[in-house]
Amino acid sequence: MTRRTSTDTGRRTAPARPRASLARRALRTALTLTVVLTAAAGVALSGGSPEPPQQVAATGSAGPSIAVDPVTSTPVPLGGATGTTAAPAADSAPVPVTVKGSGAFANLEVTVAQTTHLVDQVVAVSWKGGTQTKPSPMSFGQDFLEVMQCWGDAPTGPDRTQCQYGGLKGDGRGGGYVPSRQLNYGRTLSDPAEPLKQTDPAQNVYVPFAPVTGDPPETGANSAYFDAQATNEVPFAPTRSDGTGQLFFEMQTGQEAPGLGCGQTPVGRSGPFTEGRACWLVIVPRGELEVDGKPPVGNSSMLQSSPLSTTNWNNRLVVPLHFEPIGVSCPIGSSERPTLGTEVASEAVSRWQPVLCQQSGRLFNYLMLPDTMARRKLTDLGSPGLVYLGKPLAKADQTPGRTPLYAPLTISGLTIAFDIESQSYSLTPDDKRKLDGQRIPQMSLTPRLVAKLLTQSYQYAVSPGDPDVPKGNPLDLTSDPEFLALNPQFAGLYFPSRIPDLLLPSTNSDTATAVWQWLLADPDAKAFLSGQVSPQWHDSINPNYLGGKVDFNRDSFPKADGYCQPFPDDPNGRPPWCTFDSHPFSATMLEGARASARGDTLAKSVWDATTTPGSLKKGAPQAQGLRGVMAVTTTALADRFGLNTAKLLNPAGKFVGPDTDAMLAEAAAATPAEPGGVPVVDPTAKVTDGYPLTTITYAATVPSALSASDGASYAELLRYAAGPGQQTGVAAGQLPDGYAPLPQAMRDRLAAAAQAVQDGAGQPDPGATGAPTGPPPSSIATPVTAPSGAATPATTTAVTNGTVTTGTVGQGGVPVQLYSPPPPPPPEACPGLPAAPLAAAAPAAGAQDAPGSPAPSPTHSVVTLSPTVRAQSAARTVRAPVGGLRYVLFGALVAGLLAAAGGFAVPRLMRGKRS
Repeated sequence: MTRRTSTDTGRRTAPARPRASLARRALRTALTLTVVLTAAAGVALSGGSPEPPQQVAATGSAGPSIAVDPVTSTPVPLGGATGTTAAPAADSAPVPVTVKGSGAFANLEVTVAQTTHLVDQVVAVSWKGGTQTKPSPMSFGQDFLEVMQCWGDAPTGPDRTQCQYGGLKGDGRGGGYVPSRQLNYGRTLSDPAEPLKQTDPAQNVYVPFAPVTGDPPETGANSAYFDAQATNEVPFAPTRSDGTGQLFFEMQTGQEAPGLGCGQTPVGRSGPFTEGRACWLVIVPRGELEVDGKPPVGNSSMLQSSPLSTTNWNNRLVVPLHFEPIGVSCPIGSSERPTLGTEVASEAVSRWQPVLCQQSGRLFNYLMLPDTMARRKLTDLGSPGLVYLGKPLAKADQTPGRTPLYAPLTISGLTIAFDIESQSYSLTPDDKRKLDGQRIPQMSLTPRLVAKLLTQSYQYAVSPGDPDVPKGNPLDLTSDPEFLALNPQFAGLYFPSRIPDLLLPSTNSDTATAVWQWLLADPDAKAFLSGQVSPQWHDSINPNYLGGKVDFNRDSFPKADGYCQPFPDDPNGRPPWCTFDSHPFSATMLEGARASARGDTLAKSVWDATTTPGSLKKGAPQAQGLRGVMAVTTTALADRFGLNTAKLLNPAGKFVGPDTDAMLAEAAAATPAEPGGVPVVDPTAKVTDGYPLTTITYAATVPSALSASDGASYAELLRYAAGPGQQTGVAAGQLPDGYAPLPQAMRDRLAAAAQAVQDGAGQPDPGATGAPTGPPPSSIATPVTAPSGAATPATTTAVTNGTVTTGTVGQGGVPVQLYSPPPPPPPEACPGLPAAPLAAAAPAAGAQDAPGSPAPSPTHSVVTLSPTVRAQSAARTVRAPVGGLRYVLFGALVAGLLAAAGGFAVPRLMRGKRS
């Protein structure tokens, strides 16, 4: 009976149980599908792929775009294992390579000064055994060289379809087709060895460009990967009368030349890598015969054919180029530590960072900020991280309970850098005319001349028609009799592009303060800045800088004259052309140095009335051989981009350049900012052999405000900087040229500071009665960076009086964020100079994450990276904005989490109601 009742009960309840079970299962299924669909939508909206990234074939035939590891944000290798073979030994000196020509060019020898550990930089290329260019160094009829950068995985060199060439096809200094990829040259000339023939008289034939991305080859005259603004090709390089020549070639990584992919690292491999994708430099010599074996006729006896035409291409010389990797340098799971501060430290820190990551598993990201904002981190509540600055915080400005510690990190300087190539006119003596197109290597500047360049006091330093610039002032520097008297090598030359000013950084800095101090210490410059007319040269300052409008006790370079040239009768309605378009700031000193090396003034000078509305666009850079650009930049950046640097008149009355001995001499004379304080270089001091714009960059922190693990990490960086980081060289981990190695006494102080940081981290401040507490202010953005070298989207974050832009900088492509104040920089008082002494070491702390301890185990959840999947487009275009998809993705992920939670909660609620 009981058994039957149980059976009957089971039979009665059986139909109800499946209905509830089915409902719960249906709900779970729906919720699960919601999670899956939401995750899929998040992937789709963020631009990623649900499949693992695939390695692009060596032939460049696979894959429509540059793939990016969706976890590490690493660009894929773009070319297979041959592009990532082990690099040569990390020598401290550049490795030059010399190649020799053959056939008619058997006597030609070309030397590339550096072929290993390359980054985005400029390298000298020289040659001998050539034949003098005819008819002149500025008119390329015959006997010249053409140089280009190429990708390619064959051990013998690249195919002509793999070369970045044809972006300067409008350069008319030689034959019409010489700077192009075009293969048909009219009715009278053809290449008998060329397999690509013109079949339709109405259609031109071009050598295709096959990008490393695997995209379909481009078969037209233009490329989506490079143009006149971006290419590094040199279609015309002259040979001097003695058979020698020289040019300065910009080596481009995959970030600057995405069609080549040089330096990129493999997908699916965690590294670390000793080398990125290798590339090639190709030199095509041009003689006196055309591709048909005959001398050129007509068109002033100019060669007409392209260097990519088969007969010309067969004479090529190829040089292998080995690049530093631009992918992830840190193991996945590396702990992240913020550092921030002056741009003067950027080149050194970016060179050290990859080795520090590989050795310790710690990522030291870098936020570039003005020195004043870096000093503020020492006073704000919360952890200061590690900051880089030129002058210490005044004792009066210190926050009680936060005693800063300073350690000398680097010795370098600010410089007036220039890329000026000799240009003559018909009346120039022959001994100077033969130097046309060659760089002028030396220049001397007095403080008064620099003051003219900084104050828009040459007539061409503003938009045309400005009535404020005194009419008696020279047109530009090279026509200034004061300059020519000091630099006779410029006399008799004519520079059509004019050189009336300098590319100036828009950011504030302690180095800018040093420039104004140096100027005001010179009687002639001070008189000029006060408005006095020179009794000898009869010129005076632009009056927009007088009457209290500009305070020269400042930390920036203002442009006080914003005159706009009107176009009242323009039929296209062109708006006024203003000085900030014709003579703009550079965002950073890095941008100014790179632009100078390219002959780019950054000016927007081309009005395009075909757009709606019309737009003002940047003009093309000056051509190789016709360049004349100057910039204020750091000594390290000037060296990286192959720029010459001016000798400056120091307060002792001697013209001195920024070489190592001169910077060390000036640094040795540094005096404490206040009794017992940190030594700071005084640009007004009379140091006989010293370079006046030398600077000592300090690493600073507040040990008591650091955690024990942070203190141990920063101590490791400082120890590295005091040791291997002071070895000068071109390899990762070494000190770049443009920095002077620290003297032993400074290294010892740096090492002692490292120990003090580690021992004092998290301990009570030794000189404080009470330490401040509370969260840090939010006036400075906390940096969030991608792994070293990864292409990062350009995003902006609001900070006090400006923006922070994410990007990459430095010789290794280290991620940084750049602070940009709203231009023009407003006048500000000179920051205080007093400094705090080196903090005493606090009692030792039980440090976590201490140097020498094992690195964190690899996990994707430890390091905060920039938007990962969006880096795919950023690898093609570094400045691509992130856009609003991140918010859509965030919402999708939140919805997925809520759905997942519902999958557990709702069935329980249903069971509760049923019971």
